[in-house]
Amino acid sequence: MATHLSFVLQLAIITSCAAARESQPTIAILRDLGKAAGLFIGSAAGVSHFQNDSQYNLTLGQQFSLVTPENACKWTATEPSNGKFDFTECDFILNVAMTFKQVFRGHNLCWGVHNPSWLQKLAGNKTALIDVLTRHVHTVASRYKGKAYAWDVVNEAVLDNPTSNQTLKTNIWYPAVSNYIDLAFKTAHEADPQAKLFYNDYNSEGLNGKSNAIYEMLKSMIQRGIPVHGVGLQSHFTLGDDFTKMKNPKLGRPAPSYNDMAANIKRLADLGLEVHITELDVSFAGGTGTEQQKLQQQAEVYGNVLKACLSNKMCKNYEVWGYIDKYSWRKSNYEPDLFDSNYKPKPCFDTVAAMLQNKTVV
Repeated sequence: MATHLSFVLQLAIITSCAAARESQPTIAILRDLGKAAGLFIGSAAGVSHFQNDSQYNLTLGQQFSLVTPENACKWTATEPSNGKFDFTECDFILNVAMTFKQVFRGHNLCWGVHNPSWLQKLAGNKTALIDVLTRHVHTVASRYKGKAYAWDVVNEAVLDNPTSNQTLKTNIWYPAVSNYIDLAFKTAHEADPQAKLFYNDYNSEGLNGKSNAIYEMLKSMIQRGIPVHGVGLQSHFTLGDDFTKMKNPKLGRPAPSYNDMAANIKRLADLGLEVHITELDVSFAGGTGTEQQKLQQQAEVYGNVLKACLSNKMCKNYEVWGYIDKYSWRKSNYEPDLFDSNYKPKPCFDTVAAMLQNKTVV
Protein backbone atom coordinates (compact mmCIF):
# COMPACT_ATOMS: atom_id res chain seq x y z
CA MET A 1 0.00 0.00 0.00
CA ALA A 2 1.40 3.35 -1.03
CA THR A 3 -0.51 5.57 1.39
CA HIS A 4 1.66 7.51 3.85
CA LEU A 5 0.09 8.46 7.16
CA SER A 6 0.61 11.98 8.40
CA PHE A 7 1.82 12.55 11.94
CA VAL A 8 -1.53 14.15 12.83
CA LEU A 9 -3.49 11.17 11.52
CA GLN A 10 -1.22 8.72 13.33
CA LEU A 11 -1.61 10.65 16.57
CA ALA A 12 -5.41 10.70 16.25
CA ILE A 13 -5.56 6.97 15.63
CA ILE A 14 -3.16 6.10 18.42
CA THR A 15 -5.15 8.29 20.83
CA SER A 16 -8.36 6.49 19.95
CA CYS A 17 -6.56 3.17 20.44
CA ALA A 18 -5.54 4.17 23.95
CA ALA A 19 -9.14 4.99 24.80
CA ALA A 20 -10.27 1.68 23.36
CA ARG A 21 -8.22 -0.37 25.80
CA GLU A 22 -9.84 1.46 28.72
CA SER A 23 -13.43 0.86 27.62
CA GLN A 24 -15.59 -1.77 29.30
CA PRO A 25 -16.24 -4.73 27.00
CA THR A 26 -19.38 -6.83 27.15
CA ILE A 27 -17.88 -10.04 25.78
CA ALA A 28 -15.07 -12.37 26.78
CA ILE A 29 -11.57 -10.90 26.45
CA LEU A 30 -9.40 -13.40 24.60
CA ARG A 31 -6.11 -11.70 25.45
CA ASP A 32 -6.79 -12.06 29.19
CA LEU A 33 -7.94 -15.66 28.86
CA GLY A 34 -4.87 -16.43 26.76
CA LYS A 35 -2.55 -14.90 29.33
CA ALA A 36 -4.01 -17.14 32.02
CA ALA A 37 -3.45 -20.12 29.72
CA GLY A 38 0.14 -19.08 28.94
CA LEU A 39 -0.62 -18.15 25.34
CA PHE A 40 -0.44 -15.05 23.17
CA ILE A 41 -3.69 -14.40 21.34
CA GLY A 42 -2.71 -12.61 18.17
CA SER A 43 -4.13 -10.96 15.10
CA ALA A 44 -2.72 -9.52 11.93
CA ALA A 45 -3.58 -5.84 11.46
CA GLY A 46 -3.86 -3.68 8.35
CA VAL A 47 -3.00 0.02 8.35
CA SER A 48 -5.96 1.08 6.22
CA HIS A 49 -8.47 -0.42 8.64
CA PHE A 50 -7.39 2.01 11.36
CA GLN A 51 -7.95 4.95 9.07
CA ASN A 52 -11.52 4.07 8.17
CA ASP A 53 -13.05 2.24 11.12
CA SER A 54 -12.82 3.24 14.79
CA GLN A 55 -14.47 0.00 15.89
CA TYR A 56 -11.50 -1.86 14.41
CA ASN A 57 -9.24 -0.08 16.91
CA LEU A 58 -11.54 -0.84 19.79
CA THR A 59 -11.84 -4.57 19.17
CA LEU A 60 -8.17 -5.10 18.30
CA GLY A 61 -7.14 -3.36 21.51
CA GLN A 62 -9.58 -5.26 23.69
CA GLN A 63 -9.13 -8.75 22.34
CA PHE A 64 -5.52 -9.36 21.29
CA SER A 65 -2.18 -9.47 23.09
CA LEU A 66 -0.01 -9.80 19.97
CA VAL A 67 -0.13 -8.00 16.62
CA THR A 68 1.49 -8.81 13.28
CA PRO A 69 1.48 -6.28 10.42
CA GLU A 70 -0.38 -7.72 7.43
CA ASN A 71 1.69 -5.97 4.76
CA ALA A 72 3.29 -2.95 6.44
CA CYS A 73 6.68 -4.54 7.10
CA LYS A 74 7.03 -6.55 3.90
CA TRP A 75 9.67 -5.66 1.34
CA THR A 76 7.38 -3.64 -0.95
CA ALA A 77 6.39 -1.36 1.93
CA THR A 78 9.78 -0.99 3.62
CA GLU A 79 12.09 -0.76 0.57
CA PRO A 80 9.91 0.30 -2.37
CA SER A 81 12.98 1.61 -4.26
CA ASN A 82 16.45 0.12 -4.27
CA GLY A 83 18.25 1.36 -1.17
CA LYS A 84 15.47 3.78 -0.18
CA PHE A 85 13.70 2.63 2.97
CA ASP A 86 10.31 3.75 4.21
CA PHE A 87 9.18 2.60 7.65
CA THR A 88 6.04 4.76 7.92
CA GLU A 89 3.55 1.92 7.93
CA CYS A 90 5.66 -0.62 9.81
CA ASP A 91 6.32 1.98 12.52
CA PHE A 92 2.62 2.71 12.68
CA ILE A 93 1.70 -0.90 13.52
CA LEU A 94 4.53 -1.01 16.09
CA ASN A 95 3.14 2.14 17.73
CA VAL A 96 -0.33 0.64 17.81
CA ALA A 97 1.06 -2.48 19.50
CA MET A 98 2.89 -0.38 22.07
CA THR A 99 -0.25 1.65 22.77
CA PHE A 100 -2.30 -1.50 23.28
CA LYS A 101 0.51 -3.05 25.35
CA GLN A 102 0.72 -5.83 22.80
CA VAL A 103 3.65 -7.89 21.57
CA PHE A 104 4.90 -6.90 18.10
CA ARG A 105 5.60 -9.79 15.73
CA GLY A 106 7.42 -8.86 12.51
CA HIS A 107 6.38 -10.27 9.13
CA ASN A 108 8.38 -10.83 6.92
CA LEU A 109 12.00 -10.24 5.96
CA CYS A 110 12.36 -12.50 2.92
CA TRP A 111 9.76 -13.94 0.55
CA GLY A 112 9.95 -15.25 -2.97
CA VAL A 113 6.87 -13.37 -4.21
CA HIS A 114 5.11 -10.00 -3.82
CA ASN A 115 8.39 -8.12 -4.03
CA PRO A 116 8.92 -4.67 -5.59
CA SER A 117 9.59 -4.56 -9.33
CA TRP A 118 13.16 -3.32 -8.89
CA LEU A 119 13.98 -6.42 -6.88
CA GLN A 120 12.37 -8.75 -9.40
CA LYS A 121 14.66 -7.30 -12.08
CA LEU A 122 17.66 -8.68 -10.17
CA ALA A 123 16.57 -12.29 -10.70
CA GLY A 124 19.55 -14.46 -11.61
CA ASN A 125 22.15 -11.92 -10.46
CA LYS A 126 23.65 -13.82 -7.52
CA THR A 127 26.03 -11.11 -6.34
CA ALA A 128 23.39 -8.37 -6.43
CA LEU A 129 20.80 -10.57 -4.74
CA ILE A 130 23.16 -11.42 -1.87
CA ASP A 131 23.97 -7.75 -1.40
CA VAL A 132 20.37 -6.56 -1.32
CA LEU A 133 19.18 -9.47 0.83
CA THR A 134 21.76 -8.90 3.56
CA ARG A 135 21.30 -5.12 3.40
CA HIS A 136 17.51 -5.31 3.61
CA VAL A 137 17.33 -7.89 6.38
CA HIS A 138 19.97 -6.13 8.46
CA THR A 139 18.41 -2.68 8.00
CA VAL A 140 14.86 -3.73 8.87
CA ALA A 141 15.74 -6.05 11.75
CA SER A 142 18.12 -3.42 13.19
CA ARG A 143 15.44 -0.74 13.15
CA TYR A 144 13.18 -2.84 15.37
CA LYS A 145 15.94 -4.23 17.57
CA GLY A 146 14.61 -4.75 21.08
CA LYS A 147 11.04 -4.02 19.95
CA ALA A 148 10.12 -7.08 17.89
CA TYR A 149 9.43 -10.24 19.87
CA ALA A 150 9.93 -12.31 16.73
CA TRP A 151 10.36 -12.13 12.96
CA ASP A 152 9.15 -14.39 10.20
CA VAL A 153 12.56 -14.30 8.57
CA VAL A 154 11.75 -16.48 5.56
CA ASN A 155 8.22 -17.04 4.31
CA GLU A 156 6.85 -19.92 2.22
CA ALA A 157 10.07 -21.25 0.72
CA VAL A 158 9.20 -24.98 0.54
CA LEU A 159 7.37 -26.57 -2.38
CA ASP A 160 3.79 -27.70 -1.90
CA ASN A 161 4.85 -31.16 -3.07
CA PRO A 162 8.57 -31.48 -2.35
CA THR A 163 10.58 -34.38 -3.74
CA SER A 164 13.86 -35.98 -2.80
CA ASN A 165 15.47 -33.98 -5.60
CA GLN A 166 13.95 -30.60 -4.82
CA THR A 167 12.56 -29.12 -1.62
CA LEU A 168 12.62 -25.37 -2.27
CA LYS A 169 10.49 -23.31 -4.63
CA THR A 170 12.15 -21.73 -7.61
CA ASN A 171 11.87 -17.99 -7.06
CA ILE A 172 13.90 -14.80 -7.18
CA TRP A 173 16.26 -16.18 -4.51
CA TYR A 174 16.54 -19.84 -5.43
CA PRO A 175 18.51 -21.39 -7.03
CA ALA A 176 20.52 -18.22 -7.72
CA VAL A 177 21.38 -17.92 -4.02
CA SER A 178 21.22 -21.53 -2.92
CA ASN A 179 21.88 -20.73 0.76
CA TYR A 180 19.54 -17.72 0.96
CA ILE A 181 17.56 -19.13 3.89
CA ASP A 182 20.67 -19.62 6.02
CA LEU A 183 21.93 -16.20 4.96
CA ALA A 184 18.69 -14.44 5.90
CA PHE A 185 18.60 -16.05 9.36
CA LYS A 186 22.25 -15.31 10.09
CA THR A 187 21.84 -11.68 9.04
CA ALA A 188 18.68 -11.21 11.10
CA HIS A 189 20.38 -12.65 14.17
CA GLU A 190 23.37 -10.35 13.74
CA ALA A 191 21.01 -7.36 13.49
CA ASP A 192 18.89 -8.31 16.52
CA PRO A 193 20.32 -11.11 18.67
CA GLN A 194 17.31 -10.99 21.03
CA ALA A 195 14.53 -11.46 18.48
CA LYS A 196 13.15 -14.95 17.96
CA LEU A 197 13.58 -15.96 14.34
CA PHE A 198 10.90 -18.03 12.60
CA TYR A 199 10.34 -19.94 9.40
CA ASN A 200 6.69 -19.51 8.32
CA ASP A 201 4.64 -21.59 5.86
CA TYR A 202 1.19 -22.97 4.93
CA ASN A 203 -0.04 -26.56 4.46
CA SER A 204 2.53 -27.62 7.02
CA GLU A 205 0.28 -27.88 10.06
CA GLY A 206 -0.31 -31.65 10.07
CA LEU A 207 1.73 -34.63 8.93
CA ASN A 208 2.40 -34.65 5.20
CA GLY A 209 5.21 -34.43 2.67
CA LYS A 210 5.58 -30.68 3.01
CA SER A 211 5.64 -30.65 6.81
CA ASN A 212 8.17 -33.51 6.71
CA ALA A 213 10.41 -31.47 4.41
CA ILE A 214 10.11 -28.41 6.65
CA TYR A 215 10.91 -30.50 9.73
CA GLU A 216 14.04 -31.91 8.07
CA MET A 217 15.11 -28.46 6.85
CA LEU A 218 14.78 -26.95 10.33
CA LYS A 219 16.51 -29.92 11.93
CA SER A 220 19.43 -29.47 9.53
CA MET A 221 19.59 -25.73 10.24
CA ILE A 222 19.76 -26.37 13.98
CA GLN A 223 22.46 -29.02 13.54
CA ARG A 224 24.50 -26.59 11.42
CA GLY A 225 24.21 -23.80 13.95
CA ILE A 226 21.86 -21.57 11.96
CA PRO A 227 19.98 -19.31 14.42
CA VAL A 228 16.39 -20.47 13.92
CA HIS A 229 14.18 -20.34 17.01
CA GLY A 230 10.68 -21.14 15.86
CA VAL A 231 8.27 -22.20 13.15
CA GLY A 232 5.02 -20.56 12.09
CA LEU A 233 2.12 -22.78 11.04
CA GLN A 234 -0.08 -20.49 8.96
CA SER A 235 -3.31 -22.53 9.21
CA HIS A 236 -5.38 -21.16 6.32
CA PHE A 237 -8.15 -23.76 6.15
CA THR A 238 -11.42 -24.37 4.37
CA LEU A 239 -14.44 -26.37 5.43
CA GLY A 240 -15.16 -29.70 3.80
CA ASP A 241 -13.01 -31.44 1.23
CA ASP A 242 -14.08 -29.71 -1.98
CA PHE A 243 -10.70 -28.02 -2.25
CA THR A 244 -9.48 -29.44 -5.55
CA LYS A 245 -11.35 -26.68 -7.41
CA MET A 246 -9.38 -23.99 -5.59
CA LYS A 247 -6.44 -22.74 -7.65
CA ASN A 248 -4.53 -21.38 -4.66
CA PRO A 249 -3.52 -24.12 -2.19
CA LYS A 250 -3.42 -21.51 0.56
CA LEU A 251 -7.16 -21.02 0.09
CA GLY A 252 -8.20 -24.59 -0.44
CA ARG A 253 -6.82 -26.91 2.23
CA PRO A 254 -8.95 -28.74 4.76
CA ALA A 255 -7.70 -28.70 8.31
CA PRO A 256 -5.63 -31.69 9.45
CA SER A 257 -6.89 -33.82 12.30
CA TYR A 258 -6.15 -32.79 15.85
CA ASN A 259 -3.89 -35.84 16.28
CA ASP A 260 -1.78 -34.99 13.22
CA MET A 261 -1.45 -31.35 14.19
CA ALA A 262 -0.54 -32.17 17.78
CA ALA A 263 2.04 -34.71 16.58
CA ASN A 264 3.60 -32.17 14.23
CA ILE A 265 3.77 -29.53 16.94
CA LYS A 266 5.39 -32.06 19.26
CA ARG A 267 8.15 -33.06 16.85
CA LEU A 268 8.95 -29.41 16.13
CA ALA A 269 8.95 -28.62 19.84
CA ASP A 270 11.24 -31.59 20.46
CA LEU A 271 13.79 -29.82 18.24
CA GLY A 272 13.68 -26.97 20.75
CA LEU A 273 11.62 -24.74 18.44
CA GLU A 274 8.88 -22.40 19.57
CA VAL A 275 5.69 -23.00 17.60
CA HIS A 276 3.24 -20.27 16.57
CA ILE A 277 -0.12 -20.58 14.89
CA THR A 278 0.41 -17.51 12.71
CA GLU A 279 -2.39 -16.96 10.17
CA LEU A 280 -5.45 -18.93 11.22
CA ASP A 281 -8.70 -18.52 9.35
CA VAL A 282 -11.34 -21.02 8.26
CA SER A 283 -13.19 -20.32 5.00
CA PHE A 284 -16.74 -21.45 4.25
CA ALA A 285 -15.61 -22.49 0.75
CA GLY A 286 -16.32 -26.20 0.40
CA GLY A 287 -18.63 -26.29 3.41
CA THR A 288 -22.05 -27.93 3.25
CA GLY A 289 -25.28 -27.59 5.18
CA THR A 290 -27.09 -24.61 6.60
CA GLU A 291 -25.39 -21.40 7.67
CA GLN A 292 -25.66 -22.46 11.29
CA GLN A 293 -24.17 -25.88 10.54
CA LYS A 294 -21.23 -24.30 8.74
CA LEU A 295 -20.69 -21.92 11.64
CA GLN A 296 -20.53 -24.91 13.95
CA GLN A 297 -18.11 -26.76 11.64
CA GLN A 298 -15.95 -23.65 11.56
CA ALA A 299 -15.97 -23.44 15.35
CA GLU A 300 -14.84 -27.07 15.57
CA VAL A 301 -11.81 -26.34 13.36
CA TYR A 302 -10.86 -23.29 15.42
CA GLY A 303 -11.23 -25.42 18.53
CA ASN A 304 -9.11 -28.30 17.23
CA VAL A 305 -6.29 -25.94 16.28
CA LEU A 306 -6.37 -24.35 19.72
CA LYS A 307 -6.49 -27.74 21.41
CA ALA A 308 -3.40 -28.82 19.45
CA CYS A 309 -1.58 -25.65 20.45
CA LEU A 310 -2.54 -26.04 24.10
CA SER A 311 -1.27 -29.64 24.02
CA ASN A 312 2.37 -28.47 24.02
CA LYS A 313 3.97 -25.76 26.14
CA MET A 314 6.23 -24.81 23.21
CA CYS A 315 3.21 -23.56 21.27
CA LYS A 316 3.18 -19.93 22.43
CA ASN A 317 0.94 -18.06 19.99
CA TYR A 318 -2.57 -18.62 18.65
CA GLU A 319 -3.00 -15.99 15.95
CA VAL A 320 -5.64 -15.19 13.37
CA TRP A 321 -4.87 -13.50 10.05
CA GLY A 322 -7.30 -10.68 10.65
CA TYR A 323 -10.16 -11.08 13.06
CA ILE A 324 -13.19 -9.67 11.19
CA ASP A 325 -14.84 -11.01 8.05
CA LYS A 326 -15.22 -7.71 6.23
CA TYR A 327 -11.47 -7.13 6.09
CA SER A 328 -10.43 -10.71 5.37
CA TRP A 329 -7.82 -11.23 2.65
CA ARG A 330 -9.98 -14.18 1.60
CA LYS A 331 -12.96 -11.84 0.97
CA SER A 332 -15.83 -11.32 3.37
CA ASN A 333 -18.20 -13.80 1.70
CA TYR A 334 -15.84 -16.60 2.74
CA GLU A 335 -16.65 -15.64 6.36
CA PRO A 336 -13.38 -17.04 7.75
CA ASP A 337 -12.85 -15.01 10.92
CA LEU A 338 -13.78 -14.80 14.60
CA PHE A 339 -16.12 -11.81 14.14
CA ASP A 340 -18.71 -11.23 11.44
CA SER A 341 -18.67 -8.04 9.39
CA ASN A 342 -20.71 -6.23 12.05
CA TYR A 343 -18.24 -7.10 14.85
CA LYS A 344 -20.54 -9.73 16.29
CA PRO A 345 -18.60 -12.65 17.83
CA LYS A 346 -19.28 -15.89 15.97
CA PRO A 347 -19.54 -19.43 17.39
CA CYS A 348 -15.81 -19.89 16.68
CA PHE A 349 -15.08 -16.95 19.00
CA ASP A 350 -17.24 -18.53 21.72
CA THR A 351 -15.47 -21.87 21.29
CA VAL A 352 -12.01 -20.29 21.58
CA ALA A 353 -13.05 -18.29 24.64
CA ALA A 354 -14.53 -21.33 26.37
CA MET A 355 -11.51 -23.50 25.62
CA LEU A 356 -9.12 -20.88 26.94
CA GLN A 357 -11.27 -20.52 30.03
CA ASN A 358 -11.22 -24.26 30.68
CA LYS A 359 -7.89 -25.05 28.97
CA THR A 360 -9.62 -28.07 27.49
CA VAL A 361 -12.06 -29.09 24.78
CA VAL A 362 -15.65 -27.90 25.14
